[in-house]
Amino acid sequence: MFLHGPLPMMLSMSVPRHCFQSCPLSHPVSCLIVALSLSIGWGIRGNFGHEAGAMVAGVLSSIAVAVLSGRQDWRERVLTFAFLGALGWGFGGSIAYMYPISFTESGHASSTYFGFFALFLEGGLWCGMGVAGLAMAAVMPSRRLNAFFKPLCFVLAALWLRHFLEVPLEAFLAPGGQDTGDDTWQRHKSPLYWFDADWLQALMALTGICIYDLWDRRSDRQPAEGQRWVQHPLMLLPFLGFGGVVGYTLQLGLRYAGWESALADALVVSLGDPSYVHPTTGLSLDPRQLLTNWPQFFSDFPQHVGWGSGLLLGGGFYFYRNGLFRRDASLLLHLSLGWLVSFLLLPTLGSIFLMSHGGLRVMPPRSDDWAGILGVFVAAVFWFRRNRMKVVAKAMSVAFILGGISFATMPMIRYLMRYPGHPWRFPEGVPASWSHYQSANWHSILEQMHGFGFGCVVVISMVYLWKHQPRLNDIEEEGQKRWTRVFAAWFVIFGVGFLNLHKLVDSWLNHQAIPEVLKAPLLGGIEATPGGWFNLVWWSASFLGAALLLRHLKRPLEVIPSSPIGKGQMIYLLFLWMMILGNLMRAIPGFNDGRMVTEWVLFMNGVVVTGLLLTWPASQEVAPLHAKWVEGSALGSIWLRGLVSAACMIWIYGMLVLTLYQEHLEGKPWANHKRFGPEATWRIRPILKHGDHP
Repeated sequence: MFLHGPLPMMLSMSVPRHCFQSCPLSHPVSCLIVALSLSIGWGIRGNFGHEAGAMVAGVLSSIAVAVLSGRQDWRERVLTFAFLGALGWGFGGSIAYMYPISFTESGHASSTYFGFFALFLEGGLWCGMGVAGLAMAAVMPSRRLNAFFKPLCFVLAALWLRHFLEVPLEAFLAPGGQDTGDDTWQRHKSPLYWFDADWLQALMALTGICIYDLWDRRSDRQPAEGQRWVQHPLMLLPFLGFGGVVGYTLQLGLRYAGWESALADALVVSLGDPSYVHPTTGLSLDPRQLLTNWPQFFSDFPQHVGWGSGLLLGGGFYFYRNGLFRRDASLLLHLSLGWLVSFLLLPTLGSIFLMSHGGLRVMPPRSDDWAGILGVFVAAVFWFRRNRMKVVAKAMSVAFILGGISFATMPMIRYLMRYPGHPWRFPEGVPASWSHYQSANWHSILEQMHGFGFGCVVVISMVYLWKHQPRLNDIEEEGQKRWTRVFAAWFVIFGVGFLNLHKLVDSWLNHQAIPEVLKAPLLGGIEATPGGWFNLVWWSASFLGAALLLRHLKRPLEVIPSSPIGKGQMIYLLFLWMMILGNLMRAIPGFNDGRMVTEWVLFMNGVVVTGLLLTWPASQEVAPLHAKWVEGSALGSIWLRGLVSAACMIWIYGMLVLTLYQEHLEGKPWANHKRFGPEATWRIRPILKHGDHP
């Protein structure tokens, strides 16, 4: 139904009509398989959350695209599709979106329109980066793609190390050994807290790229022509030291000149409204309890800001002058720098001028990761355009426009679905015929609708790419760089699986479904926590899986199919049912009627998509008719027409919600957040240092 709805009509303004002819992905059954795959993944994402949960949707939809594409060059890369698709969709996993939905429910006109705009922005970023991973797997030549795995592994290793460094770093920076709070309601007490965003992950990714560049240049024994001794990797240390000295000296000079406090006053603002007076109690906020637009440790250790900033700038100058960033490591450099620069410019410095309106923030007081991902998206479009992959930038742009429209459309559909029996229309009570309908888990319904819409957008974007990209004739030779396929398969099954399923243990403990300590069979003296036993089982299986995959490189295992379609189907079904059953095991303690629309529906959709994926794909190849790159619509035209369409959509949706519901959509004052006005959430319920985090 989505192929004949309003979404493709809006797309037709940006994508030529011929793009949807003769491509197997454009068939309604193929679209249904991809959409159901992403819908299942998105429903599971709602339970596991964040980047790891979003990767589930990325894995399933990416494998489905490769298998259903009809292109042998894409099917040969099905594992790479799954791997890069998971990473692409994982980018948006840090973006919170329930506050923008609540803005649309507030009954406040400016907040309602802004809420739909925020949903468009967040959905566009999420889908744009997801398609970027898929498009990169489809377009980049094999040798170049295999070489890219090396710097990418350095980044993944740096992100993995963050889990072991963050807690000790928090303890070291905590003044006086104070409690840094838990990871949920007290997370703002961490000295590393900064707009509730993943800035440390972006910084660790940048560190991994720089370490890779140093490692990659270790074998350059003879300086290249024009290369100087100062470009030697060990020369990084003097640059760091010199930068630290300059920063320390500059801060000391500002202090002696009496300008340090003035500079701090100009750059630091409180994240709240100190003039707000509670209408009931008559009490005002204590400005000392408000957070600021800089990391917590800046205010705890202001004397170290100068040399620390100088050290970072000194290292940055060294890599700017000397870094090579080969094997397309420059892409990862652009992404990490894009995140950090955008985050610094928008919510951090931009809020200085707009704090009377809550700052340059989308959903205060919640996370501002949207700013970092916006920087990542812009940097990616810029890099792909400059590195002979303009078609990827166009596919990303199409996905951004349509993903944003889809993300804002699904809440509107939910509002229309709820209208007939909505409680505010029946002051004396909802009729019995509507009570069960209205009591449904509408949040889960919305999540699965989001996934379905995103899946349709993925199909449209990849059909665009399918039509514009000629067949790649550089399929890898037997034995050439096949370790990348092994790594991709291992990461998808055991990496993404662990990042989500290890959360089962906490869920079982919270429901008191298992004891806090378990003893080994027959050996009562050996005991460990459920998490310890889970890790032992999981990583034992992962090591065996890695060994079997490596063994398969030398002598193929009979259990692994030889055809690309068979491999894609096998890893899809293994991952799909591992996640569906894991999600069910999470929900069993405390299962009730409200879970039927989630776990039961996900299970049934899994049955449907299993049958379709095993029977629908045709083995024959269907390649594009052209042998050269085909230029589609200009990038500027795609953005201009798409943004005009989105603006019209936002106006229509805002008007409809305000007309149908006024302020009564949810009927719960605590749930209806406002972005603007005297009752804006950031104004009346800011994050306080000794309070809870919303």
